Formats: sequence, structure tokens, C-alpha cells
Amino acid sequence: MGEGRYFRRLRVQKMHFFVGLAISLVFTLLIAFNVFNFWIWQANVMDQLLSFAGVPHRLLISGPTFEMPVHYRPIAFTAAIVLLVLLASLILAVNVLHILPLPVKAVFSVVSILAILTLSWETMVAPIPSYTLHWVTIDWSCSGAINLCLITLIYVPFLFTIKGSLKVKVFWLFTAIGFSIVWNLLRMSLVTGTLYYFGGIVFLLFHYMLGAFIDFVYIVAFYSFALAHLSKSEATGAMKLDA
Repeated sequence: MGEGRYFRRLRVQKMHFFVGLAISLVFTLLIAFNVFNFWIWQANVMDQLLSFAGVPHRLLISGPTFEMPVHYRPIAFTAAIVLLVLLASLILAVNVLHILPLPVKAVFSVVSILAILTLSWETMVAPIPSYTLHWVTIDWSCSGAINLCLITLIYVPFLFTIKGSLKVKVFWLFTAIGFSIVWNLLRMSLVTGTLYYFGGIVFLLFHYMLGAFIDFVYIVAFYSFALAHLSKSEATGAMKLDA
């Protein structure tokens, strides 16, 4: 009898799934048909944030693209050698002493090796001039539009199908989407600022490595918050029935 109740509680919420699927399709179509306007809006907000932060730039709407001088000073040869030795020593110490968990150790090693290769290249092979013009275009790879669609694709089958309140599911879906929009504006403004102050390599590391990692963390975090909220709602409902 208990097993029957257990499996009934685990049955897929088909109606909720179709509601979530409809929301996902409508949201994806809105992005697809209005994506350039979305990029223009993001660029205008970033333009204000960069101006507030004092980062010199010029917004070209026909992209939309930010044009800016990259303020970069080549590293002195002696300083580069010291940094290379320090990074190599840290990699060796981390792998020999086992002071970090394996995932953290792996990420640290990869980032350190990339930093060593980049530093070696820029110091010994192709030093970067002090000032050059660079461009950042708000497009599919930078705007976070793909993340917005990805959130709906993840949440619909893995959240809307489980037992729980539809209002809670919709609330956390749109909370994750709202956070994604705000975070992406802040992230792109920050990494564009790093492009001006530190050059293209730091921009790439912040944008494609650290940014992607944080995207993964907040998507999982909001999904976990949604599950916790659903569990709490179910527990509260069960207590009321028992009373």
C-alpha cells in the first residue's frame, strides 16, 4: 500500500509539463524574433554602465559593437620570468601536496598552464603594443540569449514534470531568467572593462571560462532552490492534511 502511494507521488505531472513547454516555446520564439532589439537594449544599458565606470568606449549601433582602446602595458622580461617560476612552483606544490580537492586542482592547473603559455607568448614571441583598438560585439556568444533558452530547456523537463505547485515552478523559472538577464549585463560590462585595462587574454579568460562557470553555478543553484521550495510546499500541505 505504501509503495503504491510512493509511485503515485512520483508520477509525471503531464499538464504542468505542457504548460512549461508552452512557456518555453513562446519565450524562445520571442527571443528568436526580437533578438537584435534585445542586443540593442543590452548595448544601451552596458553603454551607461561603462560610462559610469569611466571606461572609454564608443558604441556602434550597427552591431551593436563597442569600440575601445585597450590599455595594456607589456610585462617586463624579468617580471615575466618571476611570474613563470611562481606559477610553475604553485602547480607543482598543488599536485604534490594534495592540498586542494581534485576538481579545484584540475581547474587551477588548467588556468595556470594557460597563463604560463600566454605569458610566455606575449613576453618572448609577440609582445602586445601599449594601445590598440579592440571591438566587442553583442551577439549570440556574448548576449546570454542562448543561456535564456537553455534555462527553459533544462527546467521544463526536469522541474515541471515533478510533483508540486505550478506557481512555484513558474516563479523559479522566471526568477532564473531574470537573474540571467541582470547577471549577463553585469558580466559583459565587467569583462569589457577588463579588456580595456588588461587586454584580450584576460577578457577571454573572464568571459569564456569564469563566466561560463558562473552560468553553470547559478542555473544549478536556482534549480536547487526550486526543488527545495517544492519540497517545503509539499511538506506544508501534508501537515495540513494530517491536522
